Amino acid sequence: MNETLTVNEMKTKLKQHLSKFLMFLFFMLCTASISAQKTVRGTVSDVNGEPLIGVNVVVKNAATALGTVTDVDGQYSLEVPGENSILVFSYIGYNTVEVTVGTQTIIDQTLTEETQLIDELVVVGYGVQKKVTVTGAVASVSGNELKVSPTTNLSNAVVGRMPGVIGFQRSDEPGGGGTTLRIRGTNTLGSKDPLIVVDGVPGRAGGLNRINPNEIESMSVLKDASAAIYGSRAANGVILITTKRGKEGKPTITYTGNMGFSQPTRIPELANAFEYATMVNEIDKYSGREPRYSQEDLRLWQDGSDPWGHPDTDWYRETIKNVSPMYRHDVSITGGSDRYKFYVSLAANGEDGIYKNSANRYDQYSTRVNLDMKVNDYLDMSYGSVNRLQVTNYPARGATDIFSSMVRSKPILPAYWPTGEPGPDIEYGDNPVVRATPATGKDLHKAYYIQNTLRATLKIPGVEGLSLIGTASYDQHFHNRRRFETPFTLYTWDGNPEHKLTPSLKGVSQPVLEERRDEQTDWMTNLVVNYDRSMGDHNFGATLGIEAQSNEWRRVRATRKYFISDALDEINNGSVTDMETEGYSWKESRVNYFGRVNYNYLEKYLFEFVYRYDGSYRFPKDKRYGFFPGVSAAWRASEEDFWKENLGFINYFKLRGSVSQTGSDYLLDTDGNLDRSIQYLNTYGFGTEYMFGTTFQKTLYPTRTPNPNITWEVGTTYDLGLEFKFLDNRLSLETDLFHHKRTNMLIYRNASLPQISGITLPRENIGEMQNRGIEGLISWADRAGKVQYDVSFNMTYAKNKLLFWDETPGIPDYQKRTGKPVNTELWYIADGVFNTQEELDSYPHWANARTGDIKFVDINDDGVINADDRVRSDKNSEPRFVFGLTAGLSWNNFDLRALFQGATGGITYIWRERAGEAGNYYKFMYKNRWTEENPMVEHPRAYNRENEYWAKQGTDQKNTYYQFKTDYLRLKNMEIGYTFNFPAVRNVGIQDLRVYVNGSNIFTIDNVKVQDPEANDTGREYPQRRIWNAGVSITF
Repeated sequence: MNETLTVNEMKTKLKQHLSKFLMFLFFMLCTASISAQKTVRGTVSDVNGEPLIGVNVVVKNAATALGTVTDVDGQYSLEVPGENSILVFSYIGYNTVEVTVGTQTIIDQTLTEETQLIDELVVVGYGVQKKVTVTGAVASVSGNELKVSPTTNLSNAVVGRMPGVIGFQRSDEPGGGGTTLRIRGTNTLGSKDPLIVVDGVPGRAGGLNRINPNEIESMSVLKDASAAIYGSRAANGVILITTKRGKEGKPTITYTGNMGFSQPTRIPELANAFEYATMVNEIDKYSGREPRYSQEDLRLWQDGSDPWGHPDTDWYRETIKNVSPMYRHDVSITGGSDRYKFYVSLAANGEDGIYKNSANRYDQYSTRVNLDMKVNDYLDMSYGSVNRLQVTNYPARGATDIFSSMVRSKPILPAYWPTGEPGPDIEYGDNPVVRATPATGKDLHKAYYIQNTLRATLKIPGVEGLSLIGTASYDQHFHNRRRFETPFTLYTWDGNPEHKLTPSLKGVSQPVLEERRDEQTDWMTNLVVNYDRSMGDHNFGATLGIEAQSNEWRRVRATRKYFISDALDEINNGSVTDMETEGYSWKESRVNYFGRVNYNYLEKYLFEFVYRYDGSYRFPKDKRYGFFPGVSAAWRASEEDFWKENLGFINYFKLRGSVSQTGSDYLLDTDGNLDRSIQYLNTYGFGTEYMFGTTFQKTLYPTRTPNPNITWEVGTTYDLGLEFKFLDNRLSLETDLFHHKRTNMLIYRNASLPQISGITLPRENIGEMQNRGIEGLISWADRAGKVQYDVSFNMTYAKNKLLFWDETPGIPDYQKRTGKPVNTELWYIADGVFNTQEELDSYPHWANARTGDIKFVDINDDGVINADDRVRSDKNSEPRFVFGLTAGLSWNNFDLRALFQGATGGITYIWRERAGEAGNYYKFMYKNRWTEENPMVEHPRAYNRENEYWAKQGTDQKNTYYQFKTDYLRLKNMEIGYTFNFPAVRNVGIQDLRVYVNGSNIFTIDNVKVQDPEANDTGREYPQRRIWNAGVSITF
C-alpha cells in the first residue's frame, strides 16, 4: 500500500537521514584523524643533563594551537597531527630548536644557552652592524625592556637603562611631563637635546615622547664617532628607534591592556593654621608690633572648633585628589610569507590629572602599519605609516600658576566655606581650588601626527654586495589650541552671624577666547649606496649617501573678548573690540652628504671612517658648509691565539677607540627656544606709529647687529672603550672614557663690551667648554636550578666646565664662570645663625640683621657682607653621576623585572617666596626655627621675606641654607607577571596568556623631603607621580 507523507513528515524523515549521514561522516573523519595522529613524548634538558622546567613545546604551523610545557622533571607528552609535524622547543635564555617528528615517538632534546654576542645586530646610522664589529660607543635596549614601564611618555622609561644616558624629569603633567635627556651630560650652551631618528628618519615631529613602547623593537644610542655620520645634528648624540615589523608565519594577534591609577610621589608639607599664626606672631614681635592673633585665636585654630572664623586649610589636599585613573589598550597583528610581511598596531591610552573636579586629562589614539614586500630577487620595498591623535585638556591657567598659588595660600583662609561655596580671594584674584577646575575656563589641545615612510632596496645584478637604498618620508603635524578663560565667583564672609556670603567676580573681567592653529610639513629623501664584500679573511664595507630635508611651519592665531554667554564660545560670537590676530611662518631646508668606510680582518682588527658634509642657511655663503669626520678602530684581542692559550677564562675582550667632530647650528633664544633667525643679517622690529596724512604708519628699527663672520660650533670627541666577557659569557663588562671639547660656541660679548648703543649685540664664536667622564655597564646572567636570573648595573659620570667666557673685567676669581660648569649661580655661604646678640655684634652682617638671622661667610674678609661675598657654585641642578640597576628573575611561569635608578651631584634651591606673610611656610621651617626660647639651633627664625635682607626675592640673594643636595635612589619600575602555558589554554586558540602588575616611582630615598628630588627648584611644577597598573597580554 502506498504511503502518502505530509510535508512536515517529509521534513522529519529528511532530518533523521541527514543526522545519520552526518554522524557516519564525523565517525569516519575522527577515525582517519586518530589513525593519523600520534603521541610524542620525551625529556628536555640542558647541556649538563639537568632537566629544564617550563620549556614550550609546540607544533609549528598547526591549524589550531597545539603545544605543552615540560613538567618539573623536564618531561612532556603531546599529540601531533602526523609524521610531517615539526616540534618547536623554546625557552628563555636558550636557543630555539625545531625537530621533524617522522617515525619517532620519543624525542629527547638538549637545549644550548644563547650566545647572542656573535650574531647580535646593533642598529647604527644608516644601517646595522654585528655587535662584535662595532668600533664606536653604542648602547642599546630592547623594546621588551621599555614596555615594562607603565608611563604614557616613552622618555620616562629610558632613564637608568643604558650607560651614557642622563635624564631628569622636572614635571609629570598629563600630555607633557617628558624627561629631559642628555647623552653623556651637557656639552654646549645652546640646544642640548640629542637627535631622535625613528625608522631611519631624523628629527621627526613629536620626537620619542609619545611613541608606543609596545611598538618598539629596539633603541640604540650613538655617543662618539658612531654619531658623526649625522653631522651637525649629532653634536649631542643620537637616539635611534626601530619599530616592529612583520615576521614570516601565520598571522598572530596580540592584545595588551592594563588599567591603573597614579598619585603624586611627594607634595610639600606646609605649616597648618596654628603653626602659621604662631610664626606670624613671632614676626610681629621681632618687628616691634603687637601680635595680630590672640591666644584664643590660636586655640580655635588648634582644636578646629570654628570652621567659619578659624579654618585650617591644607591647600594641597583641597586641590589634589588621592588617585587618578589611567588605561592603555594595544592590539597588534603580525604575519607574512617569504614574499611579504606585515605589522599593524592599534593603540589607545589615557590618564586623568590630579586636580579635583577638573577636566585635566590626556588621551592618545594611534595606528602604525609596517609593510615589507620582496618584489623579486633584486628589489625589496617597505612602507611605514603612523597616525596619532593627542587630546589634552587643561584648566585655563597653567600648572605653574596653580601650584604657586597653593604654596602662597594662607592656611587660615578657607578653600570652601562650610556651606560649600568657594572661599575668598587668596592673592591677585586667585584661589587654587577654583583655578584647577573648569569654573575658570578650559584649555583644549589637539595634536595630529601623520607620518609616512617609503623605502626601496635594489640589489645590483652582477655586482655582489652592491645595493641602492632609497628612502622618502612625508610627515604632517597639526596642533590646534582652544583656550577659553572666563570670570569666576569667589565668596567672602564679613563675620555676620547669619553666615551670609558676598560673591565677587575674579579672574579676567570679560570672557576671552583664543584659537590657535599650527601646521608643520616635513619631507625627507635620501639615496644610499651600500657595498659589502668579503674576500677570504678580509671584510669591506662602504656607504655613500645624499640626503635632503625640508621643514615648513605656520601659525595663525585669533583672540576675541566680550562674549554674551559662556556657551557661545566661538570666535565669531565675540566682539571686534580689542580683538587680536597674528600669523607667521618659517621654512628651512638642508642638503647633506655622508659616508662610511669600514674594514676588518677576521673580525679581529676593525677600522671605520665616517663623515658628513653639512650645509646651513644660518651662516653666510662662504661659511655655510662644514665637514665633520670621525674615525674609530677596535681590536678583538680574545681572537688571538696567545689569548686563547693563556687567557681563555676571558671569553671576549675588545679594545676600541675613536675621535670625531660634529657641528651645531642650533641656537637658543632668551626663552630657551630654538632661534631660527639668520644671524648674519640685520633684523628689525616695528616701533611707534606716526600719522602720515590721514593714516597711521608703523616705523622700523634695528633690533640686532649682524655678525658676518658667524660659523659652525664644533665639538670634538675622544673615546676609549673596553669590552669583556668572563665565565662562559655570563659576566659582561663594558667601560668608556670620554672627553668632549666644544669650540666656537656662539655667545654674546655682553660683559667686556657695554651695550651703549641700545642694540642687541651679535653672537660670536668665542665660547669654549669641555665635558668629560666615564661610563660603564656590568651584567650577569645565569641559572640556578629552576630559577633563571639576570642583573646589570650601568653608570655615567660626566662633569663639564667652561674654558672661556667673556667675564666682566675686575671680578674676583671665585665669581668667574670660567672653570665652572654651565648654568652655575652665585651663592652666599650660610654658616649657621646668629644665636646671641654678642655673636651678632662681633661678626660682619647686613644692616637690620638680628638674632636668629642666617650668618653669611665674609668671603673677602673686608668686614662687610655684600654682593662681593657671593661665591659661584661648582654644581647646578643637573646630576653629575647617574646609575641604573636592572634585575630580572623567572621561576616556572612567574617572572619579575625591576629597575632601580638614581643620581648624585645635583643641587636644588627651595625658594624663599614660600615664607612670610605673602604665603605659607614649610613645615620644617616651623619645627626647626630659632626662637628666643630655643636660641641654640642652626636654623633661622620666622621671617617676613619683604623685610629681611637675606630673604628677598631674586637670584642675587640665593644662600646655601636653602640649598639641598638632590642625591636619590628610586625604585623606578617593577613588574611581576605570570604566564599560563597549560595545554587547556592552547586548546582554545590562545598561544600565550600573561597577567601582570607593575608600578613606577614606587619609592624614593633622598634628603630633599620637601619635594621630589628631580623637581624644578621653584617647586611650582606639576609633581612626579607614582603609578600602579594591572594588565593582561594575550596572543592568539
